[in-house]
Amino acid sequence: MQIDRESSLSHKEKLFLITKFAEEHPEAEIQDFYKWLYFGEFGVEEYNTLLMGNKQFPELHVILSEIKKEAIIDHSQTPLWEPMGVSARFVKVYVTPFYLKDCPIKRLVNLIERSPAFRGVRMTFKLDWNTLKEVVMELRQDLSRREFINFEDKINFHQLPELSHSEGFAAKNPYFYRVVSQKLFFDYFPEYEDNSVFHPFAKNDSLIG
Repeated sequence: MQIDRESSLSHKEKLFLITKFAEEHPEAEIQDFYKWLYFGEFGVEEYNTLLMGNKQFPELHVILSEIKKEAIIDHSQTPLWEPMGVSARFVKVYVTPFYLKDCPIKRLVNLIERSPAFRGVRMTFKLDWNTLKEVVMELRQDLSRREFINFEDKINFHQLPELSHSEGFAAKNPYFYRVVSQKLFFDYFPEYEDNSVFHPFAKNDSLIG
């Protein structure tokens, strides 16, 4: 069954994605959950601003340099892309697997430049954050409601700041990636689309029907 990739995810599908991320990343701290959800709704602004004072290093050259650094790494188990957050707006694309599949790096740069047009909205992010908190607190007994409240107070939550990953998360997830619009990515690379990632229950539901 063909799924409209631009349609919003159901509450059940969002719960599935949050649970999957939490189970796959037991090292994640609150700031890592926040960053995953934030990137999934708004993408990454830093790629447009990071190089403003450093224009002698175009994004294409940066990515090629990252691929060179990872040349000796076995990426046979690294996925090409992963979902970010629960809004189905953005995906994480790993640069070396992208390159190894003979996908053009210039196209990836183009997707990065165009992706800000697909940013989400603050209210959706806040609602999804509340859902994520409840799921994570149930799955992770070491993360309390008080810790989430303290985190929100510390980062001035209403301003939607961006944060770095925790050291533990960064150490266990070291590969270079870019966050791009899901719609744009699969428009250009439909052969890598997998509806079951965002709509894991659709096939079963259709069989029942």
